[in-house]
Amino acid sequence: MAEQLLASAKRWLYTTNHKDIGILYIITSLFLFAAAGVLALTMRTQLSVPDNTILTANVYNQFVTVHGLLMIFWVLSPLAFGFANFIIPLQIGCRDLAFPRLNSMSYWFFLFSGVMMILSFFFAAAPDLGWTLYSPQSAAQFSPTIGFNVGAGALILMVVSITMSSVNFLVTMFKMRAPGLKLRYMSAFPWAILVTIFMMLYAFPSFLAAVVLLYVDRAFGTVYFSSIQGGALLWDNVFWFFGHPEVYIVLFPAIGIIADIVPTFARRPLYGSKYVIGALVAAAMISFVVWGHHMFVTGIGLVSTKLYTVTTIAVSLPFDIIVISLIETLGFAKLRLKAPALFALGAVANFIVGGITGVFLASVALDYALRGTYFVVAHFHYIMVGASIIGLIGGLYYWFPKITGRMYDEKMAKVHFVLSMIGFQVLYFPMFLLLDMPRRIVTYSPQPDWGLLNLTATLGGFIFGGAQLLLFYNLYRSSRVGPPSGPNPWEAWTLEWALPSPPPPHDFDVIPTFLSDGTIRFGSGLGLPNGSDHSNEIGYPNGSSVHGSTSPFHHEGLSPWPVLMAFAAFIFFLGLTIGKPANPQPVSYQPFWPLIADGVILGIISLFGYSRETFTVHEDMHVESWPFKQVPNMKLGIWTFLGAEVIFFGVLIGSYFFVRTNDAAWPPAGTLFDIRNGFAMTLVLLTSSLTAIMALASARAGNRSGLIASLGGTLVLGAAFLYIKAGEWFSLGSSGVFQNYSLPATSYFITTGTHGVHVFAGMCMTVYLLANAIKGKYVDGDHTTLEHFGLYWHFVDIVWVFLFPLFYLI
Repeated sequence: MAEQLLASAKRWLYTTNHKDIGILYIITSLFLFAAAGVLALTMRTQLSVPDNTILTANVYNQFVTVHGLLMIFWVLSPLAFGFANFIIPLQIGCRDLAFPRLNSMSYWFFLFSGVMMILSFFFAAAPDLGWTLYSPQSAAQFSPTIGFNVGAGALILMVVSITMSSVNFLVTMFKMRAPGLKLRYMSAFPWAILVTIFMMLYAFPSFLAAVVLLYVDRAFGTVYFSSIQGGALLWDNVFWFFGHPEVYIVLFPAIGIIADIVPTFARRPLYGSKYVIGALVAAAMISFVVWGHHMFVTGIGLVSTKLYTVTTIAVSLPFDIIVISLIETLGFAKLRLKAPALFALGAVANFIVGGITGVFLASVALDYALRGTYFVVAHFHYIMVGASIIGLIGGLYYWFPKITGRMYDEKMAKVHFVLSMIGFQVLYFPMFLLLDMPRRIVTYSPQPDWGLLNLTATLGGFIFGGAQLLLFYNLYRSSRVGPPSGPNPWEAWTLEWALPSPPPPHDFDVIPTFLSDGTIRFGSGLGLPNGSDHSNEIGYPNGSSVHGSTSPFHHEGLSPWPVLMAFAAFIFFLGLTIGKPANPQPVSYQPFWPLIADGVILGIISLFGYSRETFTVHEDMHVESWPFKQVPNMKLGIWTFLGAEVIFFGVLIGSYFFVRTNDAAWPPAGTLFDIRNGFAMTLVLLTSSLTAIMALASARAGNRSGLIASLGGTLVLGAAFLYIKAGEWFSLGSSGVFQNYSLPATSYFITTGTHGVHVFAGMCMTVYLLANAIKGKYVDGDHTTLEHFGLYWHFVDIVWVFLFPLFYLI
């Protein structure tokens, strides 16, 4: 018994299999869904009657904030990507994601970030100013608790998890599709995930930059968000550039699920499927030019309000196409009203209501009247809960037989649907009628006659929350004693239903081939089995080895290092965020050094073990990989990551321009930052790019001594850059530049400091490469690692080429 428990624990802690990780995402997000729901029901109880005192104002604000953050960051997208982890490789005909260990690491970062957010309650107080974290309320003088910093650290870890996952899925979907599966032949769910990934890669780096700026303001006394030149408007622009696309990031996977479910139970193909895909792409693109409608009440210019009114209306048009397509698919269909179909139809109905009420807010006049009222709360939740959550629950019932191999209780699922829809409408529709009730109050007096509507909404909340207990019970019981489902209980058409339920660890014995007439061929053909050299062998899971010997972990695709690296990051950020600032001056922050030291030590050990581990990822060669056929998986992953980095640094530089153009007293070039230092650092860093190129050239020529000398030169030059930078920092700090020029110093320290962290990371990579080069690696023809390092190092150098003139010459 003990051995079985140990083996089970090892499997779930060390797994890199996409199906196991998908299950972990689903279970964790459902747990956090329940936690966020408890917070929501407590809030609704507080608002159920006038002058209620169940919660104090401070605790109520914490519940509101953490509820919103958990739902948006830790429930909606993770639940969707739990399905994506399990289903996408099956639907596109591959055996796993491109980088299995990175996939495992992204889950553990997600888990520990959620733990960190919940822990924020235990450090005086959790974040308490709403999920939008508006400035200046987020400043230390208004929200002084350590719990707020802990919450910021949790958000940073979550963005890191999302970035790893996005890179992984993008490479997988572009480079590992089954032969014949062209992009235009993919079904709706993979397309929805692909579009969502692109949105994540452009939106979340902006949010990461915003949280970094916010955290540094709070910890080190910088003034980006507490200055007049930056302040609330800077936060609004940076946050909502991420925030409005985030609405579609959490919605699109549910739309993809609905567009897979409806054709299955209508027994008709998705009507106008190519227009649905085009609508998703169009909505994604327009969503990045809509954020200004959240700022109508801030006094932005007339031209801007007109522009954002047009784009807000325009972003609704692609969704009209999607809804019409779903309605046409249902036309004249003999619909089988199973639970997945019911939830899909319910989500569409809720989405129509939420979408129509959202268009009202495109009007500047109506936005002024409704922005701060419960009308917006109702509209927002009709999208977030009514469309997204209800649609995702439909996906949970739809793929439950594939994930577990068992059927759920259909009658109980239908009762769950009826109670959920009744509870949802009773909960949120009355909020549309609360047109004059502010949405950020903890209680109210009896005079405005809000009591009955709030009591009704609270009753609906308990009905909706209680209905979800049926979901949890149904899934738990059915996973144990439900009748066997068979491979395809819905008679569906997508590829995952051609496999046994649950699928084997390696998914496909032989990679299938998609033919031009839409049929799928299994057996011998162009597809190659995982881990083999010819097409008649059985595939193996990633991490296994067909030839040679590896650690016993790898025969099962197990690796201990992802969870250890995530835990190291968790305790490092916990130590970093639970410290207390000694005074508002820079570099006076007092973190909890023991935890930071533990995190660094465990991180170094984990990175060393990760790099030394022999973990085989079996890549099939005969696959669809347009438009990146000639680009290796790892290189595409590096380019994708660097694309996200471009957005991250772009937001930092954009913030610099924002405050500088609003500051009439900015010091002239050369009076604050010594041009000689800037020129010296530029020369050193550009020279290091040359030595990095020489290292790659030496490896290609088989010149071991030249490789070692070039890598050593790159390391020395990187250290020289940081030495000059540190000297300038200390010189500026001792001369009182922060007190006299707080805003220029803020932009300088944050931007160059972030760049310096990237230089230090590159130096750590150089040390690793140098150690391997001394052992004789990279000169035998395998020099791709050096090439990948070069891409990163050159990017860091290019960033400095932009920073040098901004701070020293202009």
